[in-house]
Amino acid sequence: MHSFFASFEMKALDSLRIFVTTQRKGSLSAAARSLSLSPATISRRISAMEEELGVQLVDRTSRNLKVTEAGQAFLERAEAMLELMNEAEQAVHNARERPEGRLRVHSRTHIGLRVLAPLLPRFAELYPDIRVELELSEHPINLVDQDFDVDVRTGESNDSGFVIKRLLSSDEVLVASPAFVKTYSRIRHPTDLPQVRCLTYRRDREVTTWKYIDQAGEQKELLIQGVLSANNGELLRLAAIGGMGVALLSEATVRDDLRDGALVRLLPEYRFAVRAFSNGIFAVFRQSRVLPLKVRAFVDYVAEAMRSETG
Repeated sequence: MHSFFASFEMKALDSLRIFVTTQRKGSLSAAARSLSLSPATISRRISAMEEELGVQLVDRTSRNLKVTEAGQAFLERAEAMLELMNEAEQAVHNARERPEGRLRVHSRTHIGLRVLAPLLPRFAELYPDIRVELELSEHPINLVDQDFDVDVRTGESNDSGFVIKRLLSSDEVLVASPAFVKTYSRIRHPTDLPQVRCLTYRRDREVTTWKYIDQAGEQKELLIQGVLSANNGELLRLAAIGGMGVALLSEATVRDDLRDGALVRLLPEYRFAVRAFSNGIFAVFRQSRVLPLKVRAFVDYVAEAMRSETG
C-alpha cells in the first residue's frame, strides 16, 4: 500500500477520488452521476486499484456497496490524502488572490428566499468568477457527503468538525396581520396562544410546541394545535400576511413586512423559539488549514450585508 501512495500519478489520484466518492454516495450509479462517469468505468477503476494494491477493497457479494476491512483502512487514508491535495490546490488558488470556482451553498427554503436571495446579485457583481449553486430544502444536510461548501442555518451545530460563524443575531418573533390582530385583540400573554389560530412549522408529524421565557426568566412550553402546519416558513409568512393566523418566524425573514406594516409583532416583551433559543443565523463550513477564498468571500460578504441591513 505504501508503494502505491509513494508513486501515484494523476490517474491514481483520480482513482482515489472515484473510490472515496463511491463510498460516500453509497452506490456506483450515484457516484457515476456525481462524477459524470459510467458505472462500468467506476467499477473498472476500482478493480484496477485492487489489482495494484493486491487486496480486495469492495465486497462484491453484498447487494449493497460495502467496503472490506482493508478497504475501510484504505478509505481513511485516501480521504486524508485527498484533503491534503485539496488544501495544496487551495493554497495555489488563494495565492492568485481572486476568489473563483463553483460554490455550493445549502439553506432552509425560507432563509434562502427571504435573506440570501436579495444578496446574491451584488455578490455576483463583486465576485464574477464564483459560480454559486444554491440549494434550498427543509432537511438537514451533511456538508461532506453531499458536497456542499456552506450550510446557512438558524440553529447552531454541535459537530466539532465544522466551523460555525454567526452571520446575524435574529430572534424568532410572533407575527400576524393587522386585521388578524384587530380581531384577536385578546392576545395578552403567551398562554393565550393555544386558544387562537396559529400557523406552525411542522416536520415528520412531530408535535408542535412553542417555547417562551416568562418575565421571571423561566423557560415555558406551549402545545400548539395550528390551523395550518407546513414545513416551509415562506408559506407560513404568506399565510400570516393573508390574515390566517399567528406565525412564529425568524425576525430576519419578516423584517420588511414589519417595517411596511404587512405584519405586526405580538408580545414583544417575551422571547420565543420553536425548538431552541439559537438567536441567530449561522454559516457552517468545513475546517481547513487553508480556507478556500470563495468560501471566505461568501461568508464575509453575507455577514457584512446582513449587519448592514439591520444597521
